[in-house]
Amino acid sequence: MDPFETPAVVTDFPGGKEWEFGGHPYGLEPLALPAQWLPRTAVLDPARVGALRSQLAQVSPAALDHLRPDGDEEIDRLFWFRWITAHQTTFLIWQQLAAVLQEIEAAPGEVPELAEQARVLVCGYSLLLLYASSAPRDIYARVIRMPMARQHVNLSGAWARDYAPVRPLIVGKTAFAPGGATDALRRECELNEQVHEGIPDKVLPTGVSSLLRSPRPKGGKQLHRTTLRWLYDGIFLTTRSAVSQHTLACQLVRRLHAVFLDVTANGLYPAFASSAQDEPPLLRTPELMQRKAALADCVLEILCLAGAPASQSHPPTTVRASSRSES
Repeated sequence: MDPFETPAVVTDFPGGKEWEFGGHPYGLEPLALPAQWLPRTAVLDPARVGALRSQLAQVSPAALDHLRPDGDEEIDRLFWFRWITAHQTTFLIWQQLAAVLQEIEAAPGEVPELAEQARVLVCGYSLLLLYASSAPRDIYARVIRMPMARQHVNLSGAWARDYAPVRPLIVGKTAFAPGGATDALRRECELNEQVHEGIPDKVLPTGVSSLLRSPRPKGGKQLHRTTLRWLYDGIFLTTRSAVSQHTLACQLVRRLHAVFLDVTANGLYPAFASSAQDEPPLLRTPELMQRKAALADCVLEILCLAGAPASQSHPPTTVRASSRSES
């Protein structure tokens, strides 16, 4: 049995519209990941995943009043939850995306379907970047940036170990034959780079959000890259061990469920602490506005991909604009 299929890492399958993550609204859970990505296998019952998706698709914001923060402390907790949980979900999506890219190499005849799955995952990655950085600038500086700097003055996303297998795709270094699905995947990767470029201007007036660019303390010594990766995992409550695909899939579903409920209840930029006015032009192009409006729909599409191999996963539908999430 997987040693992490214990109370230490929660793998319970969520039941519906009730909050079931972290013990209380906007609580946190530890994440267990393998040292390297795992090939996808069928580990979740498609009927059960489909039933959860149907339940969530019918949830209305009015039914989630209890998930709207009340007071500054709860608002801070919401945005810290978004920062940590969005990164954890991104790590899991990178694991899925790496497996899909391997499947594309192994099964050229299934490239259109697999490329569309990859596109949905890249779209989800972009939206999670926006979700993670949705805090107003004052909250971002106080609640997010300062704790990261205490972990390491130059903490950087470049230390994320799960990103390496998907980086060539995201930066346009992966070669695909021309086609509708592969062209759409390339464009989604270009939009992801656009989001990366726009977020620093949104979260800080200086436009420099990466602590990596901060001055190093005098007398500092560069740590080994493996140590830096452990530090990065640590701030996002992530540990590495022999983890089964079942554990990975359940952890992803739990986080997608929580993110969906939050976005449905509060919107991407909550009215009680909005930061939409801080968005630079790069984040307000028509394509990105459409993606943001469809955030909740994209979460449901990724939910259907969680834990299922290409041959058994349902082809994702086109992400459409939705009134569920606000931009």
